[in-house]
Amino acid sequence: MDTTEELRRLAFTPMRTQPPNATRQTLDRAATEVEVVDGSKVVHYIWGEGERRVLLVHGWSGNAGHLTVLADALAEAGFTVVVADQPGHGESEGTESSVIHFAKAIEAANDRFGPFHAIVAHSLGAAATTYAMSRGVTPEGVVFVNPIGSYTSLWRRSGEVMQVSPEAIGLVRGRAEEWLGVSFDAIEPAVAAPDFSSRLLIVHDENDADSPIADSEVLVSAWAKAELVRVENLGHTKVLRDDAVVRRAVGFLTASDGASSR
Repeated sequence: MDTTEELRRLAFTPMRTQPPNATRQTLDRAATEVEVVDGSKVVHYIWGEGERRVLLVHGWSGNAGHLTVLADALAEAGFTVVVADQPGHGESEGTESSVIHFAKAIEAANDRFGPFHAIVAHSLGAAATTYAMSRGVTPEGVVFVNPIGSYTSLWRRSGEVMQVSPEAIGLVRGRAEEWLGVSFDAIEPAVAAPDFSSRLLIVHDENDADSPIADSEVLVSAWAKAELVRVENLGHTKVLRDDAVVRRAVGFLTASDGASSR
């Protein structure tokens, strides 16, 4: 195997983490269903019995357990909540994964459990959601938490993490585009955003090392019905368990007049 292909595999092989111990009880309360997406089993967790349905999408190397605080709050607010372990993550099958794998799982979940009133997504899950929306998934409301808002930024950080030159990461990116059958420039979230009519709330930690808030500023500018809420000292994942953030997300999705909860 050549070096470029080795680096591509490294870039697209997530760390398979386990749900935090504190989330086990919540996961055990959920109904579970397994669907086959692109030939691999994807595990879904389902809470609540409301008519309006919400899909929650975790980030890279995450799992459904990272979203249980949000899931509980939304189910208590009257929604049916669906959370999937994305391909190659949690209890779902697969070794390699990508934003395209995530998007296919989002589309499959929308077909099986939707249509979804809303989607709440973290990190890479947000980028996957914009791609799925460009392909016909149409939630009324969307909440992104510390989203990956630019593939250009993501590839630059990937090169830094793998300690390879910009030239080398450019070759890896090209190989990945061949593998996935996409152009990352063409599927940039901000490129798709002008076509969306969904309401968007972005909650972003100003000092998130994994996802620059500047990318969210660009995305909000391109999205017609969007607002950006800045937070501090919550990091990339702790923000998902913050009481104020959870209340803000639930308020935004339950607001009957289309305005966010302030």
